[in-house]
Amino acid sequence: MAAGPVCQAYWTTDAVFDATVEGIDLASRERELGGRSFPFPEKIVHLNVRQAWKGVPAGPLDIVTAADGAACGYDFKRAKRYLVFAFKAPDGRWSVSLCSGTVEFDGTGEDAAFLNSLAAAPKGARIFGSIKTMERRFDGESTYAQHPVETKVHLLGDGQERNVTSSGGRFEFTGLARGPYRLSVETPDSSTLRAVGERTIELPDERACAQADYYLAPSGRITGRVLDAAGRPPKQVTIQANIADARGQPGGVSLPTAYPNDQGGFEIAELPPGRYIVGVNLENRPPSQYTPYARTVYPSDGSDALVVTITRGETFDLGEWRLPPPAPTLRLDGGVVWEDGTPAAGIVVMAQDITDNSRGAFVGNTTTAADGRFSIELRQRRVYSLQLSSRTKRLPIPPPRVETGSSPPAPLRIVIPGKPQ
Repeated sequence: MAAGPVCQAYWTTDAVFDATVEGIDLASRERELGGRSFPFPEKIVHLNVRQAWKGVPAGPLDIVTAADGAACGYDFKRAKRYLVFAFKAPDGRWSVSLCSGTVEFDGTGEDAAFLNSLAAAPKGARIFGSIKTMERRFDGESTYAQHPVETKVHLLGDGQERNVTSSGGRFEFTGLARGPYRLSVETPDSSTLRAVGERTIELPDERACAQADYYLAPSGRITGRVLDAAGRPPKQVTIQANIADARGQPGGVSLPTAYPNDQGGFEIAELPPGRYIVGVNLENRPPSQYTPYARTVYPSDGSDALVVTITRGETFDLGEWRLPPPAPTLRLDGGVVWEDGTPAAGIVVMAQDITDNSRGAFVGNTTTAADGRFSIELRQRRVYSLQLSSRTKRLPIPPPRVETGSSPPAPLRIVIPGKPQ
């Protein structure tokens, strides 16, 4: 989670200081995960602390952060100046993460004003935030549309209740004492927006603040009960909705989804007003053990797709929906040997469906047994490419091409050039 503004992050951080980066070194240390040891790349950042408000003295200081953002590392730049929020790691080193609140800093602005105010008498704490609706978009440009909401906000604490009305989607309570508070927001139209719960906020000091943002989702829903061709709740099925006139899946936008319960019941929630179709595998991914059904659109009985119109806050129940059988499966059996006829054990055989896409889509993999044999599940009337690799690298052989019909293909024998590894 993000640390929040400086007046909030200051109280939950071990050290806060103004520093310039003097140098950065790459390093690696071992970390234990699942009982195994893995190398963990990190950066050692050499800082010159100009001024410290908490935790460390001025002068040279080394901190550590992960080597990349995917591991929550902060991207420090040489010679840049930062307001640093650091934590004391269990091994005694100072560390900084991507979510720590650390930012580039020039010694001015609201952050500097707050830090400089710490030496003055407190004027009271603050709780502030924003209230917006978040409606899913299908235009491929962004995932959600945001709109400010004007509504009543209630704060209970310090022996009194305070109330304000958000303006332009923003609200603020000032002059608060330290201690616990309960914050709640009235849902302006419970018929079209889902209600939000009460929050508990702890203000640790009369100079502190807390930012509380609310995102109200529309309450439109599509519900129903899905069964497989045999009348049982299906497994490995995700129910999806898409706008009715969409041509495929909008780029970069995930479709609204629901996962059936043990009885097959499902609910696709938080839908804005619109015209929708409902189905399984609406992206038309190649059928596989992970996506057993080909693209199927409700009602899947041979008639045209039903267009469901959702008005604000409406719930549309599809009733019972019987799916057609999943794409028929078959098994490809085969064997992998080295050039001298020795069975190739431990070889990974990965199947890619290239029926409609020459680049292929991953549909499953298996590993050869001690005698070099393998068996992999495929689907009828598809075209596949098989990629072979050892534990460390892809093997230098042309990927075998397999075209399936309605019956299992003949066993496949694959010869790997070279000597056994």
